Amino acid sequence: MSDLPIYPDNPMLRSSMQFADLLSLRERDTAPIWEKSDSIIAQMEGATAVFEARTILMEPAKAALLKAHSILFAGQPGAGQLRTSRIAARYRGQDCPDPEFVDRSLDNFFAWMGAEALADIHPIEKAALVFTRIIDIWPFESGNLTMAIVLANAFLKQAGLPPFFVLPEHLAEFEKVVAQAVTIETQPLVNAIHRTLKRELENSGYHR
Repeated sequence: MSDLPIYPDNPMLRSSMQFADLLSLRERDTAPIWEKSDSIIAQMEGATAVFEARTILMEPAKAALLKAHSILFAGQPGAGQLRTSRIAARYRGQDCPDPEFVDRSLDNFFAWMGAEALADIHPIEKAALVFTRIIDIWPFESGNLTMAIVLANAFLKQAGLPPFFVLPEHLAEFEKVVAQAVTIETQPLVNAIHRTLKRELENSGYHR
C-alpha cells in the first residue's frame, strides 16, 4: 500500500513549560489514581482486567497491543484480533485502512514511535499522538477507544505520571476532542490529558 501515513522526522513540539505546573505535584501517590482509572476505563466499552492489559503494554509493541486487547475483551468476538471488515470513517479525516493494510499500518506506527526524533516529546504530547493514531487506524472491530487510552497511558506510566481517563459524564464532550485530534488539531486532546492529570494529582495524597 503506497499511501501509508508518513510521519514527520521532526514534529513541531510545544514547550514542556506548559506542563510545569505538574512538577510540584510529582511526589503525590499515583497508585490510587491508577486504580480509579482502571475502573472508569473498563466502563467505556465493557472491558475487563484493565490492570493486566496495561501491564502487558509497559513494553509497547504490536504483539503487546493484540495481547492487551485480548485481555480487555476476553470472551467477546474479535478479542485480540485485527479488524477484518472494511469500515466507514467515524470521524472526518480518519484513515481507517482496509483490513489487509491494518497490520502494516500498526507496524509503521510502532516503528515511528521508536524513532529518536520523538525522544524529546513530552509524555503528555506523546500520549496524545499515540491515542490519535490508534483511533485513526481503528485496528479492531470494537474496543478501539478503550485500547487507545490504555496504550496512551503506558507512555504516561513510563514517565511516572498518572493516567488519563474520561469520566462517563464527559464522554459526549470527549468525542468532539477525538474528532479534532484526528484532523491533526491535537491541542484540545493535550489539554484534556493535562487537566486530568493535574486534577487527579491535586486530589491525591503524598508518598510520605
